[in-house]
Amino acid sequence: MEVTFLGTGTSHGIPVIGCNCKVCQSPNPRNRRNRTGVWVHDSQRSLVIDVSSEFRIASLQYGLKRLDLALLTHAHSDHISGLDDLRIFSQVTGKPTLLCGDENTFADLRKRFDYAFAPPKNYGGGTPQFELKVITEPFVWEGWVITPLPVWHGPDPIIGWRINNFAFITDVTIIPDSTLQLLQGLDILALDCLRKAPHSTHLHLAQSIAYAEQIKARRSYMVHLAHELEHDETESELPENCFVAYDGLTLKSD
Repeated sequence: MEVTFLGTGTSHGIPVIGCNCKVCQSPNPRNRRNRTGVWVHDSQRSLVIDVSSEFRIASLQYGLKRLDLALLTHAHSDHISGLDDLRIFSQVTGKPTLLCGDENTFADLRKRFDYAFAPPKNYGGGTPQFELKVITEPFVWEGWVITPLPVWHGPDPIIGWRINNFAFITDVTIIPDSTLQLLQGLDILALDCLRKAPHSTHLHLAQSIAYAEQIKARRSYMVHLAHELEHDETESELPENCFVAYDGLTLKSD
């Protein structure tokens, strides 16, 4: 199983429009960040976690040509705004694309993408075809064990995801003890890490490090990074087996 980071940035993306800070102006390609999302795949299976507005660009750049399943953490724009670009997959296969998430996420999708759930219109362009599946318990999909991970995004409950021994938790302030139990024995952890200063709805650097050390994955990667965090400088401050993820990074996992 391979994990490819389609994006590792916060909701503004990096560079931020109009910003002249050293990260936004950096020549280091690892400081250029799409909105956060990952592609988990092998020769037979292909799924993504979250679908940002750069999904099409990242798919073309990193070789995503087929999609069987999308796991959604929540319905904030930087995590779902690329959903319309999934229509190519249903047009090719003739089947709706399966989306897995919670009831809150799907309630927002039905409002914001109402055209995808309405009767088809008599003009060209096409609309995405979705099958929505509410997930509350672990399930097996094509031989992979997929586990929803309840967490808190400020005052709001959302979900992270574990696929076999890879886990993805973004936009989080608190990981409950019950979820920490579900994170034992990980090979790779991708974890929210917004900036150094505290934030009301995201982990900051010290909190991310503390959670990574508590979870004890073999390798932990920081994602959802704002432009306050320069790639090389931040990675130099991390403990052993903790790294800063970057767009296009591909890792192998069990």
